[in-house]
Amino acid sequence: MSEHNRPREQAEIAPTTAATFGDIVRLIQTSRCKIFAQANRALMELYWQIGKTISDKVVAEAWGKGVVSELARHISANAPDAKGFSDKNLWRMKQFYETYRDDEKLSSLTREIPWTHNTVIFSRCKSRAERAFYLANPSISVLLCRDKDDEVVEYALSRNLSPALVAECQLQLPDKKLLQARLHELLPDEWPDPTENRTGESEQ
Repeated sequence: MSEHNRPREQAEIAPTTAATFGDIVRLIQTSRCKIFAQANRALMELYWQIGKTISDKVVAEAWGKGVVSELARHISANAPDAKGFSDKNLWRMKQFYETYRDDEKLSSLTREIPWTHNTVIFSRCKSRAERAFYLANPSISVLLCRDKDDEVVEYALSRNLSPALVAECQLQLPDKKLLQARLHELLPDEWPDPTENRTGESEQ
């Protein structure tokens, strides 16, 4: 083996230097998380505005499948680097906006999770309480059913977790009472207080 191809031996470093190296890696990871969060918020705001525009045009000008399909082709032709603007996804943006337009509390939470997880929540959850549960606890797994015989579990990104670190996650569900308490805090009129039993009496 030539000198050029020989693996480079790792130099020994002092413990204090190794600790500094670790600190720098954590700084890099923290910065990446912040950049991802900022970019995600901007993207969710963009999808919200597009959804609002389409929703308004459907009402005011009777936009239908043909117009939205033409919009998708127009975006593809005039902004070829922009991805994720198929006619199907444009209709999802409309649904996204219409689901949360009258709910400021939940709409603010949608900015904190990626689009894929948002689409699962607003398309699969049947009630506001369900949507609030997953939006308030974005690290909880969401069950996706591709078809009758195929179930795939995806883990929503927590607000401080970058996609690069998802592989390090493990399935750890929080305590049920803790989740119920969090939901009661978020939706006091819609979610019962977990410290009370079904008859309304405090647990002994």
